[in-house]
Parts: sequence; structure tokens; C-alpha cells
Amino acid sequence: MNAPSNQIMMPVGPHHDLLTEKIAIDCEMMRSNIGQVLGRVSVINYNSQTIFDTFVCYPQPIHVTNTSEQYSGIRWSDIDPQNGAQPFLQVQAQLVEIFRGRIVIGHDIEKDLRVIRMDLQTHTLRLEGVYQIETPVKLDMKTRDTQKYTGYSQYAIGPHGPSLKTLALEVLGRPIKMGRISSVEDAVATMAVYRNAEAGIEQEQAK
Repeated sequence: MNAPSNQIMMPVGPHHDLLTEKIAIDCEMMRSNIGQVLGRVSVINYNSQTIFDTFVCYPQPIHVTNTSEQYSGIRWSDIDPQNGAQPFLQVQAQLVEIFRGRIVIGHDIEKDLRVIRMDLQTHTLRLEGVYQIETPVKLDMKTRDTQKYTGYSQYAIGPHGPSLKTLALEVLGRPIKMGRISSVEDAVATMAVYRNAEAGIEQEQAK
């Protein structure tokens, strides 16, 4: 599932024909002059087929200062538009459509949604000295969070709930994050962890 280190990974999708009622996401983050930003996002369906997968690039005056490759798997070449990286606003608009009316599953999902909802225009204006109130993008969907399911709390180390890596090993019986970090691999693991306890998670988190 992890690509060779020298292979350029081009965008996948969005494949709207593969959408299911429940989908899973995983995001990888980078550091920039406006704080943490989205570097890669992957969306898979209930059957673990990839709906959307892309690296993300940003316009001036926003500068990525660190791709955090050790933790994100993102290389500088990945966020080059010439290698297929897509502008943030384009990615954001595609995600809004993919998420619409669906149940979106993530692991610590609010962390992912925070960067997806980012009001890029406000951040750009602030860098140019124009200050205004940020208006995050609205997402029309329901969410489920595998990290918050109490049935998995026994695997937690510390106050933040179990890591996805731990759940993959303890619940699914398979290791992840063994090579280059992949948000597709993490999204697939998230969906599998969700499906393993679907009834319990729905009972706790459905509203």
C-alpha cells in the first residue's frame, strides 16, 4: 500500500460513483507560515475503495515551512503542482461535495476537519495586513470518531484515546505505519476499526 520512495503519486478521483453512505477520511498535515495546514487527504468508501486521494499545494503568500515527512510521509516533491498536487481551495470544494449528506468516519476526526474547514482567504488577507473574522467552511455531514469509542478505551495510553496504530494492531491484528506514512492506509485502517465495532459506535455516537 505504500509507494516506493522515488515514485510520484498522482491524484486519485474524486470517484463519485464509488461513494457509499459511510466513508472514512485521513489527513496528513504540514507546517506553514499560517500554522498547520492540509498536506494530503484520502477518502475511502465502506468497502475500502479509494474515492479521493491527493496532495495539496498553496498560493502565495502562504509558504509551507516543513512537510513533517517523518510523521506525514509528505516530501517536498509531492506538493509541487507539476507533480499533481492540487490547490487547497480546489481540494476543499471537492471534499465539501464528497461529504455532503454522508457519515464521515475518522480517527480524531476533528483534527482533520479543522484543516479541511480552513478559511484560506482570511489567512491570505491577514498575511497582507488586512484583518477580518475567520469564517470556516461549513460541512454538511455527520461524523463518527473511532478514537472516542469507549469500547476501545482499554487501548489508550494517556488522556487522548488510543492511537490508530495501536488499534490496527490490537483490534485488526495487523501493523500499519511500518514504511512511508500513507493516508490511504490510515483511512482503510480507520474504516476497518469502525466496522469491527460498528454497532457499538453507532449506539454511542449517532445523533
